[in-house]
Amino acid sequence: MSSSCIGLERGAPRSSPFFRKEMMNMSRQRRPQLAGFTLIELLVVIAIVALLSAILLPVFAQAREKGRQSACASNLKQMWLANLLYSADYDEHFVPAAQDFFEFDSIRWFGKRNPRTGRFEPRDGPLVPYLRDGGRLRACPSWQGQGGWDAGTGGYVYNYVGIGARVWKQGYTAEAFHHSLSQAEIAKPAECAMFADGGLAASDGARAFVAEYAFLEPPPAVSRRIPGAYELEPSLHFRHQLRTLVVFADGHVRGLRRVLSIKDSIYGVNPEAMGMGWFAPVEGDTYYDPD
Repeated sequence: MSSSCIGLERGAPRSSPFFRKEMMNMSRQRRPQLAGFTLIELLVVIAIVALLSAILLPVFAQAREKGRQSACASNLKQMWLANLLYSADYDEHFVPAAQDFFEFDSIRWFGKRNPRTGRFEPRDGPLVPYLRDGGRLRACPSWQGQGGWDAGTGGYVYNYVGIGARVWKQGYTAEAFHHSLSQAEIAKPAECAMFADGGLAASDGARAFVAEYAFLEPPPAVSRRIPGAYELEPSLHFRHQLRTLVVFADGHVRGLRRVLSIKDSIYGVNPEAMGMGWFAPVEGDTYYDPD
Protein backbone atom coordinates (compact mmCIF):
# COMPACT_ATOMS: atom_id res chain seq x y z
CA MET A 1 0.00 0.00 0.00
CA SER A 2 1.32 3.45 -0.90
CA SER A 3 2.26 6.04 1.64
CA SER A 4 -0.61 8.30 0.52
CA CYS A 5 -3.17 5.58 1.19
CA ILE A 6 -1.52 4.83 4.52
CA GLY A 7 -1.76 8.46 5.51
CA LEU A 8 -5.50 8.50 4.75
CA GLU A 9 -6.18 5.23 6.51
CA ARG A 10 -4.50 6.45 9.66
CA GLY A 11 -7.01 9.30 9.85
CA ALA A 12 -4.95 12.31 8.89
CA PRO A 13 -6.86 15.42 9.89
CA ARG A 14 -8.73 17.00 6.96
CA SER A 15 -7.30 20.39 7.84
CA SER A 16 -3.70 19.18 7.80
CA PRO A 17 -1.33 20.22 5.02
CA PHE A 18 -0.75 16.57 4.22
CA PHE A 19 -4.44 15.91 3.58
CA ARG A 20 -4.84 18.96 1.34
CA LYS A 21 -1.79 17.99 -0.69
CA GLU A 22 -3.07 14.45 -1.23
CA MET A 23 -6.48 15.68 -2.36
CA MET A 24 -4.89 18.05 -4.86
CA ASN A 25 -2.80 15.21 -6.30
CA MET A 26 -5.89 13.03 -6.70
CA SER A 27 -7.78 15.89 -8.40
CA ARG A 28 -4.98 16.34 -10.94
CA GLN A 29 -5.01 12.63 -11.73
CA ARG A 30 -8.80 12.60 -12.35
CA ARG A 31 -8.99 15.88 -14.42
CA PRO A 32 -9.49 15.11 -18.16
CA GLN A 33 -6.92 16.51 -20.58
CA LEU A 34 -8.42 18.89 -23.21
CA ALA A 35 -7.09 18.28 -26.70
CA GLY A 36 -6.27 21.47 -28.70
CA PHE A 37 -6.62 22.07 -32.44
CA THR A 38 -3.81 20.86 -34.59
CA LEU A 39 -2.25 23.17 -37.17
CA ILE A 40 -3.87 21.22 -39.99
CA GLU A 41 -7.33 21.55 -38.42
CA LEU A 42 -6.89 25.31 -38.03
CA LEU A 43 -5.83 25.63 -41.68
CA VAL A 44 -8.89 23.66 -42.78
CA VAL A 45 -11.21 25.95 -40.78
CA ILE A 46 -9.55 29.06 -42.23
CA ALA A 47 -9.88 27.65 -45.75
CA ILE A 48 -13.59 26.93 -45.24
CA VAL A 49 -14.25 30.46 -43.93
CA ALA A 50 -12.37 31.98 -46.88
CA LEU A 51 -14.33 29.83 -49.34
CA LEU A 52 -17.68 30.82 -47.81
CA SER A 53 -16.68 34.49 -47.90
CA ALA A 54 -15.71 34.22 -51.56
CA ILE A 55 -19.10 32.69 -52.33
CA LEU A 56 -21.33 34.90 -50.20
CA LEU A 57 -19.76 38.36 -50.56
CA PRO A 58 -20.59 38.68 -54.31
CA VAL A 59 -24.12 37.50 -53.53
CA PHE A 60 -24.50 40.22 -50.89
CA ALA A 61 -23.02 42.80 -53.28
CA GLN A 62 -25.48 41.82 -55.99
CA ALA A 63 -28.36 42.04 -53.54
CA ARG A 64 -27.30 45.56 -52.53
CA GLU A 65 -27.03 46.60 -56.17
CA LYS A 66 -30.49 45.22 -56.88
CA GLY A 67 -31.78 47.45 -54.10
CA ARG A 68 -30.02 50.46 -55.64
CA GLN A 69 -31.50 49.60 -59.03
CA SER A 70 -34.99 49.57 -57.54
CA ALA A 71 -34.42 52.99 -55.98
CA CYS A 72 -33.04 54.34 -59.27
CA ALA A 73 -36.05 53.00 -61.18
CA SER A 74 -38.30 54.77 -58.68
CA ASN A 75 -36.40 58.05 -59.25
CA LEU A 76 -36.81 57.75 -63.02
CA LYS A 77 -40.49 56.97 -62.67
CA GLN A 78 -40.92 60.07 -60.50
CA MET A 79 -39.16 62.22 -63.09
CA TRP A 80 -41.35 60.81 -65.86
CA LEU A 81 -44.48 61.57 -63.82
CA ALA A 82 -43.26 65.11 -63.12
CA ASN A 83 -42.71 65.67 -66.84
CA LEU A 84 -46.15 64.28 -67.60
CA LEU A 85 -47.74 66.67 -65.08
CA TYR A 86 -45.71 69.52 -66.57
CA SER A 87 -47.07 68.70 -70.02
CA ALA A 88 -50.63 68.82 -68.67
CA ASP A 89 -50.04 72.51 -67.80
CA TYR A 90 -48.28 73.38 -71.08
CA ASP A 91 -50.60 72.17 -73.81
CA GLU A 92 -49.19 68.62 -73.64
CA HIS A 93 -45.63 69.78 -74.36
CA PHE A 94 -42.90 68.25 -72.22
CA VAL A 95 -40.32 70.30 -70.35
CA PRO A 96 -37.75 71.86 -72.73
CA ALA A 97 -34.25 70.46 -72.37
CA ALA A 98 -32.58 73.89 -72.62
CA GLN A 99 -34.98 76.54 -73.85
CA ASP A 100 -32.46 79.32 -74.51
CA PHE A 101 -29.49 77.08 -75.19
CA PHE A 102 -28.16 79.12 -78.12
CA GLU A 103 -28.82 82.54 -76.55
CA PHE A 104 -28.17 82.66 -72.81
CA ASP A 105 -28.29 79.03 -71.70
CA SER A 106 -29.89 80.21 -68.48
CA ILE A 107 -32.35 77.38 -67.87
CA ARG A 108 -32.25 73.64 -68.38
CA TRP A 109 -34.69 70.87 -67.55
CA PHE A 110 -33.18 70.33 -64.09
CA GLY A 111 -32.35 73.86 -62.92
CA LYS A 112 -31.94 77.58 -63.49
CA ARG A 113 -28.53 79.24 -63.75
CA ASN A 114 -27.49 81.43 -60.84
CA PRO A 115 -26.02 84.61 -62.39
CA ARG A 116 -23.66 85.10 -59.44
CA THR A 117 -22.11 81.63 -59.41
CA GLY A 118 -22.73 80.58 -62.99
CA ARG A 119 -24.06 77.22 -61.75
CA PHE A 120 -27.52 75.80 -62.22
CA GLU A 121 -29.75 75.74 -59.15
CA PRO A 122 -31.91 72.58 -59.09
CA ARG A 123 -34.37 74.16 -56.65
CA ASP A 124 -35.36 76.64 -59.38
CA GLY A 125 -35.83 74.09 -62.16
CA PRO A 126 -39.01 73.92 -64.26
CA LEU A 127 -39.92 70.45 -62.92
CA VAL A 128 -39.70 71.51 -59.26
CA PRO A 129 -43.44 72.14 -58.75
CA TYR A 130 -44.20 68.63 -59.99
CA LEU A 131 -41.65 66.67 -57.96
CA ARG A 132 -42.08 65.18 -54.51
CA ASP A 133 -39.77 65.95 -51.59
CA GLY A 134 -39.96 69.68 -52.11
CA GLY A 135 -38.93 69.50 -55.73
CA ARG A 136 -35.58 67.86 -55.07
CA LEU A 137 -34.16 65.61 -57.76
CA ARG A 138 -33.03 62.41 -56.09
CA ALA A 139 -29.60 61.19 -57.15
CA CYS A 140 -29.12 57.69 -58.49
CA PRO A 141 -27.96 55.53 -55.52
CA SER A 142 -25.21 54.01 -57.69
CA TRP A 143 -24.00 57.40 -58.91
CA GLN A 144 -20.37 57.92 -57.84
CA GLY A 145 -19.43 60.73 -60.17
CA GLN A 146 -19.13 64.38 -59.30
CA GLY A 147 -20.58 67.71 -60.23
CA GLY A 148 -19.38 69.09 -63.52
CA TRP A 149 -21.09 71.23 -66.10
CA ASP A 150 -24.52 70.30 -64.82
CA ALA A 151 -24.31 69.69 -61.08
CA GLY A 152 -27.79 68.87 -59.81
CA THR A 153 -28.98 66.34 -62.39
CA GLY A 154 -28.56 63.48 -59.91
CA GLY A 155 -26.67 61.44 -62.49
CA TYR A 156 -29.48 61.46 -65.07
CA VAL A 157 -29.72 62.69 -68.66
CA TYR A 158 -32.74 63.89 -70.69
CA ASN A 159 -33.46 62.96 -74.29
CA TYR A 160 -33.51 66.27 -76.14
CA VAL A 161 -33.58 64.64 -79.60
CA GLY A 162 -36.73 62.63 -79.00
CA ILE A 163 -38.58 64.77 -76.43
CA GLY A 164 -36.92 67.88 -74.92
CA ALA A 165 -36.36 69.85 -78.15
CA ARG A 166 -37.47 69.86 -81.77
CA VAL A 167 -34.11 69.13 -83.37
CA TRP A 168 -35.39 65.87 -84.88
CA LYS A 169 -37.95 67.84 -86.88
CA GLN A 170 -36.21 71.22 -87.33
CA GLY A 171 -32.49 70.51 -87.18
CA TYR A 172 -29.90 71.61 -84.65
CA THR A 173 -30.95 75.26 -84.44
CA ALA A 174 -31.80 77.83 -81.77
CA GLU A 175 -35.46 77.75 -82.75
CA ALA A 176 -35.56 73.98 -82.32
CA PHE A 177 -34.41 74.31 -78.70
CA HIS A 178 -37.04 76.94 -77.87
CA HIS A 179 -39.77 74.32 -77.75
CA SER A 180 -40.14 70.65 -76.87
CA LEU A 181 -42.25 67.97 -78.50
CA SER A 182 -45.82 67.28 -77.45
CA GLN A 183 -47.24 63.94 -76.43
CA ALA A 184 -49.02 63.63 -79.78
CA GLU A 185 -45.77 64.08 -81.69
CA ILE A 186 -44.16 61.01 -80.16
CA ALA A 187 -45.25 58.24 -82.49
CA LYS A 188 -44.17 55.33 -80.31
CA PRO A 189 -44.06 56.33 -76.61
CA ALA A 190 -43.00 52.83 -75.56
CA GLU A 191 -39.97 53.10 -77.86
CA CYS A 192 -38.81 56.64 -77.08
CA ALA A 193 -36.43 57.13 -74.16
CA MET A 194 -37.09 60.08 -71.83
CA PHE A 195 -34.61 59.98 -68.92
CA ALA A 196 -31.71 57.59 -68.28
CA ASP A 197 -28.62 57.01 -66.15
CA GLY A 198 -25.96 59.29 -67.54
CA GLY A 199 -23.01 61.63 -67.22
CA LEU A 200 -19.97 62.55 -69.24
CA ALA A 201 -16.45 61.08 -69.14
CA ALA A 202 -14.15 63.95 -68.18
CA SER A 203 -10.82 64.79 -66.59
CA ASP A 204 -9.41 67.53 -64.39
CA GLY A 205 -5.88 66.90 -65.64
CA ALA A 206 -4.96 64.68 -62.73
CA ARG A 207 -7.65 62.01 -62.87
CA ALA A 208 -10.59 60.83 -64.94
CA PHE A 209 -14.14 60.94 -63.60
CA VAL A 210 -17.76 60.88 -64.73
CA ALA A 211 -19.27 64.35 -64.46
CA GLU A 212 -22.94 65.27 -64.21
CA TYR A 213 -24.37 66.16 -67.59
CA ALA A 214 -27.85 67.18 -68.73
CA PHE A 215 -28.39 65.68 -72.18
CA LEU A 216 -28.79 62.20 -73.61
CA GLU A 217 -26.52 62.36 -76.63
CA PRO A 218 -27.61 60.11 -79.52
CA PRO A 219 -25.28 57.64 -81.27
CA PRO A 220 -23.39 58.83 -84.39
CA ALA A 221 -25.83 57.30 -86.89
CA VAL A 222 -28.73 59.21 -85.33
CA SER A 223 -26.77 62.49 -85.15
CA ARG A 224 -25.99 62.24 -88.84
CA ARG A 225 -29.72 62.29 -89.58
CA ILE A 226 -30.16 65.68 -87.84
CA PRO A 227 -29.24 68.72 -89.96
CA GLY A 228 -26.52 70.77 -88.27
CA ALA A 229 -25.97 68.28 -85.42
CA TYR A 230 -22.57 67.19 -84.15
CA GLU A 231 -21.44 63.67 -83.39
CA LEU A 232 -20.89 64.03 -79.67
CA GLU A 233 -19.51 61.68 -77.05
CA PRO A 234 -21.76 59.16 -75.29
CA SER A 235 -23.54 60.36 -72.18
CA LEU A 236 -25.29 57.14 -71.16
CA HIS A 237 -23.68 55.54 -68.11
CA PHE A 238 -24.00 51.77 -67.71
CA ARG A 239 -23.54 51.71 -63.95
CA HIS A 240 -26.06 49.07 -62.89
CA GLN A 241 -24.29 45.75 -63.46
CA LEU A 242 -23.34 46.84 -66.99
CA ARG A 243 -26.81 48.23 -67.67
CA THR A 244 -28.31 51.70 -67.83
CA LEU A 245 -31.83 52.24 -66.55
CA VAL A 246 -34.14 54.09 -68.92
CA VAL A 247 -37.67 55.42 -68.43
CA PHE A 248 -39.60 55.67 -71.69
CA ALA A 249 -42.26 58.18 -72.72
CA ASP A 250 -45.03 55.76 -71.74
CA GLY A 251 -43.61 55.45 -68.19
CA HIS A 252 -42.10 51.95 -68.20
CA VAL A 253 -38.50 51.45 -67.02
CA ARG A 254 -36.00 49.06 -68.58
CA GLY A 255 -32.36 48.14 -68.01
CA LEU A 256 -30.45 48.14 -71.30
CA ARG A 257 -26.96 46.87 -72.13
CA ARG A 258 -24.28 48.76 -74.01
CA VAL A 259 -23.60 47.83 -77.62
CA LEU A 260 -21.45 50.76 -78.78
CA SER A 261 -18.88 53.15 -77.32
CA ILE A 262 -15.69 55.06 -78.14
CA LYS A 263 -12.18 54.76 -76.71
CA ASP A 264 -10.99 58.35 -77.16
CA SER A 265 -12.52 61.67 -76.22
CA ILE A 266 -11.63 65.35 -76.47
CA TYR A 267 -10.95 65.27 -72.71
CA GLY A 268 -8.19 62.70 -73.07
CA VAL A 269 -10.09 59.86 -71.36
CA ASN A 270 -11.48 56.50 -72.43
CA PRO A 271 -15.31 56.63 -72.23
CA GLU A 272 -15.64 52.92 -72.93
CA ALA A 273 -13.44 52.00 -69.95
CA MET A 274 -15.50 54.36 -67.75
CA GLY A 275 -18.80 52.63 -68.53
CA MET A 276 -20.08 55.10 -71.13
CA GLY A 277 -21.75 54.19 -74.40
CA TRP A 278 -25.05 53.65 -76.23
CA PHE A 279 -27.74 50.99 -76.04
CA ALA A 280 -29.27 49.29 -79.08
CA PRO A 281 -30.56 49.98 -81.61
CA VAL A 282 -28.01 52.59 -82.62
CA GLU A 283 -29.30 53.10 -86.17
CA GLY A 284 -32.52 52.74 -88.09
CA ASP A 285 -35.60 52.69 -85.84
CA THR A 286 -34.07 53.66 -82.47
CA TYR A 287 -35.13 54.62 -78.95
CA TYR A 288 -33.44 58.01 -79.33
CA ASP A 289 -35.87 59.61 -81.79
CA PRO A 290 -39.64 60.22 -81.53
CA ASP A 291 -40.52 58.21 -84.64
